[in-house]
Amino acid sequence: MSRLLLLLILATVTWFYFPETRAMLLDVAEPIVLPVMRWSTQEEMAAVGRNAVDHERLTGGLPIGAGWISWLQYRYVSNESRTDPWGSTYQLEASQDSVWTLSYGPDRIRGTEDDFRVSTPRDL
Repeated sequence: MSRLLLLLILATVTWFYFPETRAMLLDVAEPIVLPVMRWSTQEEMAAVGRNAVDHERLTGGLPIGAGWISWLQYRYVSNESRTDPWGSTYQLEASQDSVWTLSYGPDRIRGTEDDFRVSTPRDL
């Protein structure tokens, strides 16, 4: 455990004092960091989906289309809560029985294999 802590401290110091090594550290840490980021993002996306369903229950309509961004800005004051870790704004799609919160993933391009989405059942 102490060796892991020491390595973490050394990586942090290297990150801040030697900016040219950041890309190398990111490449080494990606297999560990990316799954953790996806997991935490999915939890956040599930919360956004639940809030959208709650909004529908209270108002009779989902905040989709042109109203989505303004609803996100009203509901989530912090920009970090409206965007995934890669800087893309969450998107919302609706089906008959669910809403889908979408993230474009690390490449920030829609329709690629790193995109992911979280389903939230609608109260019908």
